[in-house]
Amino acid sequence: MAKKVMVFVIMMMLLAFAGAYAKGKSVHPEKMGSQDCMECHADVTPEIAQQWEHSAHGFVGVKCQVCHGDEKNFVKTPTNDTCQGCHALQVDNNTSPATSCATCHKAHNFTIHKAHDYNPTDVK
Repeated sequence: MAKKVMVFVIMMMLLAFAGAYAKGKSVHPEKMGSQDCMECHADVTPEIAQQWEHSAHGFVGVKCQVCHGDEKNFVKTPTNDTCQGCHALQVDNNTSPATSCATCHKAHNFTIHKAHDYNPTDVK
């Protein structure tokens, strides 16, 4: 029974994302309230939650809302302006400024930094 409910929830989320994508705007498919994103995503999209946990952002504790906003201003894919807030030097030195940061730095898979070489104070 629980598996059927989980499949139903996932299907509804996929339909909501597809609808938002078709309309050309980002809308979170569920009411978020004050809960932390990982409370839901750990169950609904565990692969994304795990990718984030092993990313540079997860390593230093950057929460989902920093890049994706909250329920009222949610964005599925953050813009370079969003990245600029924490990574001004990297965005300013981008050799292809018209290209989204996410083109090279895939969502939730920031593998450019290795945990043993990564110094959180290096990210500005």
